[in-house]
Amino acid sequence: MRFALLTPARVTCYHYHPTFDHQTLGIDFPALAPSALFKSVLPSANNVDGTVRDLLAARDVVLSPSEIQRIHGFNCIGIAEKIPDLSLTSSSQVHVWHITDDLYPVTPSEVERWMVDAPPGKHWILSEREFDSSLIEQSNSLEVVVWGPERMASWIGESVLSGELGTFLQTEEEIESPVINIENASSENQTVRTLRPLVELNNWLEQRGWDGARTSPVLLSARLWDITGTLTGPDDQPESGNWQIIEDPWASTYQIHEAEQVLGKSPALRIMKPSSGWMAERDSLPSEMLKLADQRRQGEPETNDDEVSSIMLEWWRLDQSSVQAEFSQLTIPGWIIYLEGNESKLLHGRNGRLYEFD
Repeated sequence: MRFALLTPARVTCYHYHPTFDHQTLGIDFPALAPSALFKSVLPSANNVDGTVRDLLAARDVVLSPSEIQRIHGFNCIGIAEKIPDLSLTSSSQVHVWHITDDLYPVTPSEVERWMVDAPPGKHWILSEREFDSSLIEQSNSLEVVVWGPERMASWIGESVLSGELGTFLQTEEEIESPVINIENASSENQTVRTLRPLVELNNWLEQRGWDGARTSPVLLSARLWDITGTLTGPDDQPESGNWQIIEDPWASTYQIHEAEQVLGKSPALRIMKPSSGWMAERDSLPSEMLKLADQRRQGEPETNDDEVSSIMLEWWRLDQSSVQAEFSQLTIPGWIIYLEGNESKLLHGRNGRLYEFD
């Protein structure tokens, strides 16, 4: 696929690639997924206009109505004072257009008719259909940015996973589950916290030669444990404390939770439960988990006969008999990777490892 940036009397075409440098357009987001992700994020083309408005509103961009609402299949969503995701030659108004999904690519005649009727100025075209940007001829009056299905998928998909798109557009009835043992999104998503993804999907796929693989975003179920108890110092001095520990049943690990790891909003994606079950229970917390609360601290300075001062590190250990624990739901971003000729795998969005699922 190709897309084009048009400046007066100049057309620059780029081939889309998963590792494309997004700074070319002044965009700062990780490339995520091809058009399969786009279709998993949006139930129908009718919701795209609202999604674009929501995403722009999150960037403090408001679309005002346009006198021209439709030109031969190009629907004008509105006019923006600026588009932060685009690098255009100036800050003048931008017409935002949407081309709905269809089996066939955008035709030369459709593009030609749009160019004849489009008002002079800057334009941003969001196309759910394949769009060969070389069809747009050089123009001194039009400056155009075209995003096809893959680029839209990256933009919308990343916004869903980051929590920026606060209201997920799919309903449970519109979801066709491609796998088993996946729970549909429910009201729990409104309160469940989600960790930030650390994996850039397209880079991860390309490194393994899977850049053409179909993917679908999901959430992996985990637990956030709230632990209270007493630390005991080297001289048996007690100190009360509180810790939050993540139980990741997919990676079979525990780790201390830090608040900055969590997204502002949890995306309403399907939540997958671990087939192996949970590792910890309230009345049976593993020592491996509780040892994360142990601390090494600097002790009091000691002076030897040569009057050289030294500071020893001393252990403060959790008295496991004093522990009280409760857990809340936590989710980890991930993707189902559909590998042609092989079983689908589950990609962990933080450690980058693949896991099997039932």
